[in-house]
Amino acid sequence: MGITKTAAVKGLIPAGNKVKELRGNLNRLMTEMPTVLEDRFGQAGLDAVAEIFRNLGAQDAATMKTRLGLGDTLRDSLDAWKVVGNVMGAKMVPKWVSETRVETNHPYCPQYEEFMKQGKLYCDSVCLPYVRAIAEGVSPKVKMEVVRAANKEATCIKALVYSP
Repeated sequence: MGITKTAAVKGLIPAGNKVKELRGNLNRLMTEMPTVLEDRFGQAGLDAVAEIFRNLGAQDAATMKTRLGLGDTLRDSLDAWKVVGNVMGAKMVPKWVSETRVETNHPYCPQYEEFMKQGKLYCDSVCLPYVRAIAEGVSPKVKMEVVRAANKEATCIKALVYSP
């Protein structure tokens, strides 16, 4: 048995390798789920996927508020997005347009890349319901807008808008 295999079998896997493997598996799941459910159930399948990710986002927002001590400001909603982006390996660049609006661009989105490999963007069923639920779950005064939908040339640009 090789050293790498022996170490892995004994559970001696470097944290970075674990994170990379889990991210890859999650990205594949986030692509495979809408692909299969759309094939079998059409739009109803995609609606079910969106509901699942909305629910997960709402749960994650509540968890982050508690564990990270997030408040209900625009910055808190943005911070929650940054946490998720860091966990998933996405690169996000926030641009403050005003005190009540911040737009986010993704120079790199691993989920976008995975969708593109399969030839179909499932952002409306997977990513957008999830991140909307996170932002709006952290602060009910924040609403998410899609400034530019993802397309075959570029990732999406989203905005968080705070209404006091």
